[in-house]
Amino acid sequence: MFTGKGGVGKTTMAVATALKYAQSGKTLLISTDPSGSLSEIFSQALDQQVTEVASNLDAVELTRKLVLDLWREKFGDEIYTVLSSFLPVGREIIDYIEGAPGIEDEFMLDYLLTKAQSNIYQTIVWDTAPTVTTLNLLFIQQLFYTHLTQAQKVYLKVKGVFTHVDPLALINKWQQLTAQIIAMLQSETTAWVVANPERLPVEQALNIAASLTAFGIKVNGFILNKMLPLELCNTHPFWQAKFESQQRWRERLLQAADGQRVTEIPELSGEKMAHGFLAEVSELLGKP
Repeated sequence: MFTGKGGVGKTTMAVATALKYAQSGKTLLISTDPSGSLSEIFSQALDQQVTEVASNLDAVELTRKLVLDLWREKFGDEIYTVLSSFLPVGREIIDYIEGAPGIEDEFMLDYLLTKAQSNIYQTIVWDTAPTVTTLNLLFIQQLFYTHLTQAQKVYLKVKGVFTHVDPLALINKWQQLTAQIIAMLQSETTAWVVANPERLPVEQALNIAASLTAFGIKVNGFILNKMLPLELCNTHPFWQAKFESQQRWRERLLQAADGQRVTEIPELSGEKMAHGFLAEVSELLGKP
């Protein structure tokens, strides 16, 4: 997974890395960023379904609508069966539940889990939403698991109300799903934290790295993007000051990283297309 403050280049790094991995095996590139730009980079709509965008490389942008459509398809009938067994409700109750906070977050990761378990892909590269959204997405898994545990206790107190169905089966299914998602994140997922050499991106990068570690996700290291080269900055006071500021925050990251890998990507010219610019970034990154 690639994460960090908004606008630091997560998508660029994710796409470049996916292109690199696709050279040696089937790769899937997934974006869960609501303002993701994969469709623009590859010049085709990627918000409807998984689409081949290059040799050995598929991509998809997980929009809220796409995730909720899949959620409804997977769980809608079961939920309606349980609720209609003791409440006089029509299928519009699914629309109401679909709007509950966190539903799309939970099943966005269910989608990721499904793709990981399909064994179609050698590597899945995950372009995440900005810092706060991503941390909420992760920690809501633990909250949801706790909630389902409480739901089991409530059901056991009122189970006499249910005469034709057993909602405990659905509760157990969701609890098992959440446990699988947490296990996938903690045992099969590693993270790269992307930052620009500025105060807010660097401080947020350090904070998210600490939060990911606390959650149980291994942090591979940091990618420091858009570094200005000295030879282009030493002829003008403005750019010289900009360079010196970047170097101060570079040092801050290097010291705080405490031995973790820090990969530096220089400021590059060109458009972020699958060839050219991204190929150059891909070579600079190697296989992170």
